[in-house]
Amino acid sequence: MKPLNLITLLLFLAGAAWALTRSEEGVRQIQRGYYATIGPFLKSGAELETKAREFTKEVEHSEALNAKLEQAEAELVKLRTEVSHLRQLEDENIQLRAALRFQQRSPFSVTAAKIIRRKPATWWQTITIDRGQKHNVGVQLPVLAAEGLVGKVDRPDDETSTVILLTDEKCQVSARIEGTQEVGILSGQRAQYGSTPVLRLRYLSKEAKIKPGAKVVTTGRGGLFPANIELGTVTSFEAGSFDAEAQVKPAVDFAALETVFVLTGHQ
Repeated sequence: MKPLNLITLLLFLAGAAWALTRSEEGVRQIQRGYYATIGPFLKSGAELETKAREFTKEVEHSEALNAKLEQAEAELVKLRTEVSHLRQLEDENIQLRAALRFQQRSPFSVTAAKIIRRKPATWWQTITIDRGQKHNVGVQLPVLAAEGLVGKVDRPDDETSTVILLTDEKCQVSARIEGTQEVGILSGQRAQYGSTPVLRLRYLSKEAKIKPGAKVVTTGRGGLFPANIELGTVTSFEAGSFDAEAQVKPAVDFAALETVFVLTGHQ
């Protein structure tokens, strides 16, 4: 029994016992006084009980809402994962279509390859592809992408090959600026993982009038890289005491590179 109800019962029994010894009029007065005394307790108890029931219902309702909220959040995470997967498949589909178009229109005989390994410490220096000597991939062969030159094969194994990227300092290419007679040596610049690589085009004429946006392509000299393969665009030009140097933005997005083509010969 609740404490409040127990107190009420005891007061009632005590009042009843005392009233039996009184006259009828006295009993009525006692009853009126008794009810006037315990009335607020009874009313208060009823209000507390009502509030307790309402609180219990609110708690149960909140638990149900929390359960529905957790379920909705789980479904949202699932949908976001599915959307991300679909976007990834769409990106891969776009890349494969671009690669197929490049392979079909390329004037060279090329072997398609996927990048299977790339380390953050050498992100702008080397990549490993899934084609090797068993696929007619040999040392020093040019490696291309749909946008332009990627680099050259360095160490071919039976099934895989290491490729030196154009953004590596050790990869040097004879290059010219379209629309001019300017010819120089293009090479990579040392860059940290996460930064944007920039190429250096050195040994230009200091009197040259080179504007940003000019396209840079291979000359074909030396016989390693075919002529007129796109390398990038000039971003700045600075003349020195004896020659000049240009900063070049690569034509290939090396950060997002996934599929490349090894040039195995002319068609």
